[in-house]
Amino acid sequence: MASRPSQTGRVARRQRGLLIGLMLLSCGWVWLTSLPGAIAQTDPIQSLPTIDYPAQQLPQAGYLPVSTWSGRLVLPDQVAAEADAMDWVWLEVYTSPESDLIGQWVRLQWQETPENRAYLDLVTRGIQFDAAAIASIELGRVHPTRLDGWAKVGPLQSLAGTRSQDDMIVALTEGSVQLDTVNSVIAIDAIPIQIPERFYGLVQVLGVDASYPPVADCPAAPCPSDYQQVQHYNAATQTFDGDVETVYWPQVPTGENGVHQSTPQDLVNSPAGESGWYIYGAQRSDGLFGVSAIAPHRLFQLNPQTVITGPGNALNYVNFGTWRQTSERKGTIQSVLVMPDADTDADSDADWQMGDRLLVIHLFGGIGGDKAESRSVLGTVTGHYAFGLGEVIPDPFTQTPRLQVIYDQVYSHNPQGIVSGRTRWAEYTGNLQRGWLGTRPIADVLVKVPSLSHVYQFGEFTLDPLATFQRELVVMMARYRTGDGTGAAIVTPAQSCVQDSSQALYETIQVVRQQLAAHPEIQTWLDNHPNDSQTALFQDLLSLGQNLQRELVPLGIVRPDWQDNAGTLAGIEARDHAAKNANTLMNNLLSWRTVIPRVAYDNVAAIMLDHGAEMWFLRTNQVGGTDPTILPLAPTELFGDYLVIPTAFSRVIEAVRWPRWRDLGIVLLGLGAFVIARLIGWQSHGDDVQAWAPQTPSNLSVKLAIRGFFAPALWQEFVFRVLLLPHPTEAVRLWTGMIWSGVSLGLFLLYCCWPSRRRRLRGHPNGQSFALFQGLCLGTLAIVIYFSTGSLWAIAMFHWGAWLWQRWMPYPCKDKPLLS
Repeated sequence: MASRPSQTGRVARRQRGLLIGLMLLSCGWVWLTSLPGAIAQTDPIQSLPTIDYPAQQLPQAGYLPVSTWSGRLVLPDQVAAEADAMDWVWLEVYTSPESDLIGQWVRLQWQETPENRAYLDLVTRGIQFDAAAIASIELGRVHPTRLDGWAKVGPLQSLAGTRSQDDMIVALTEGSVQLDTVNSVIAIDAIPIQIPERFYGLVQVLGVDASYPPVADCPAAPCPSDYQQVQHYNAATQTFDGDVETVYWPQVPTGENGVHQSTPQDLVNSPAGESGWYIYGAQRSDGLFGVSAIAPHRLFQLNPQTVITGPGNALNYVNFGTWRQTSERKGTIQSVLVMPDADTDADSDADWQMGDRLLVIHLFGGIGGDKAESRSVLGTVTGHYAFGLGEVIPDPFTQTPRLQVIYDQVYSHNPQGIVSGRTRWAEYTGNLQRGWLGTRPIADVLVKVPSLSHVYQFGEFTLDPLATFQRELVVMMARYRTGDGTGAAIVTPAQSCVQDSSQALYETIQVVRQQLAAHPEIQTWLDNHPNDSQTALFQDLLSLGQNLQRELVPLGIVRPDWQDNAGTLAGIEARDHAAKNANTLMNNLLSWRTVIPRVAYDNVAAIMLDHGAEMWFLRTNQVGGTDPTILPLAPTELFGDYLVIPTAFSRVIEAVRWPRWRDLGIVLLGLGAFVIARLIGWQSHGDDVQAWAPQTPSNLSVKLAIRGFFAPALWQEFVFRVLLLPHPTEAVRLWTGMIWSGVSLGLFLLYCCWPSRRRRLRGHPNGQSFALFQGLCLGTLAIVIYFSTGSLWAIAMFHWGAWLWQRWMPYPCKDKPLLS
């Protein structure tokens, strides 16, 4: 990032004060409201009735295992755990290619590798609950209470120990499992993935099974029963004409705030279920299948409902279309493919292939309606932001490609019992008891960037950017589960999850650069293969890293906690004074684009678009059964309920970016065009203007020149261009930009060339028209330069240059120029 030229004295202090003051206003409010006393509380969800799900069961007809290896984590006792140097837990095996293991308890531990040992050394913590953790527990949040007082807790133990009932069900990553049947040990080299249950099926909901009584509590009368009739998908006929059965599909009880996390009410008429549902669960002891999570089948099909082409339309959808009419779309899903490099619909066929790896960017919104949640920040729906990894995989039911989403959730402790870690979409979003599918609007964008997903091979050295990013996130997630030893990660999503997820992205950029510097064979390979496609991809990867870093560190100053290799996390209360000082308002200022989830989401997606990314948006809007007491609310920028404030703030923030060298070239071209236009205007109106305009330049001192930059140049451009015109990153429609350009230009001409100039030029009509012509030229060129650069400093320099030329150069001019 280019450094700013040094300024001295009072003028420089005013400039810096204006910029810092604007950012302090926004960041300071979020920081203050993130303190524990200002956090919006969500009441704990009551548990479902206890139902027996035998461990030893085989899938019924129509159901398949969620994963080849899966099971329930069981925390060992403290003495046994601390006696062993290895991080380990018990695993009650649910599914396995070794049928003899199903239902058995085995020891789950890490493979002994240098990479695993380094990871364990980094994240293993002793846990001693502090006052903040105890206070959070009293508020109903789920913390690893069983681990309080342990001298060392590894990532497997923190995963198993967060929930007190040993009900954490996980899938083991295929290919990472080493089985020792003699000692009943499973060794892994990847953190297990959270899943809702062991089996799943693809069904169409036929309606409530009326032979069962209705439940007592539901969002609105009449209440349904807890049992639904479903019909399975038939692979032979490729339609839902398979077996019909009754499944247990429970109505989740409300929390104390009266909101049901999910409901099966009127489920048969859900627009999201027109193409069927994936249902996740297991067979109960009475033989019925118990549903614990759901996912709309249509959402994940490799067949978008809408395709958006062209770079302008793509950016417009990211900024506006993703969340447009969120409340009106309640109960629906959207699958939208964005292809910026496709110019027409004829070029819009998705070239997404089996095995494609994708970056996932996740954002959810808020709960409105009669039972609206309270706001943690006034006038703002903060939402929650996270990353993850997606992939195109085969659907075992339909034998067609489908999209898969696995989140890497950096998640604070919460009443729902959501645990920070790698999590399947069905567990985090679709879980009936703690998922957000039925209560919040959600956007998951799957990003396909060849330079990011490519696995680079430089001779013997392999570089995998996505795997590197995931490793950084795995470290963050483990530290969140233990609260870095405090037992608590408790601040709002706007102040923790979004910033620490962004910190992991920043660390990934640094790791890639360090690997480039530490392995000269990479540069040697690139020099020897200048025309290789991998070379072009790697250059784009480096450029992508630079743009992302500019987004993450907009002022060019790295946060102290980010510099210290993730030594301090924004979402965890620091115990020592030095670390606590690192978590200050100044850190938020240094990374202000990562404070509000919506801003981070939009900006990162826009950067990906600039690098030719194709994006698949998966949107849900309180999907499932009907709950008339709530409405989905789109996440907003700061003070988003008050439209003028976030719009103006966003425009100012985006416009204060320091111009690039290309932008300075545009400024020079603009000045040249202004000089030529003014000379032409003088030739046309010179005879009359000669009568009042002297032919000698006015005196121009350094002090006057500096003052001229701030007034008229800077403040006029700030008011008439930055505040009135859509910033280029907003990607508004052409007509919208033209309308606001007309408003901006009209007000600028009225201000500069009407009241005082009419009096001054009375009796010289051509002189008045020359003033209008000159103002028209300057205003038009400033608009063009602003839309080309998006920089306040660029248009201010252009205006300043025009003002200096008018006062200084020996062409006919007036002591007080027309455009003062």
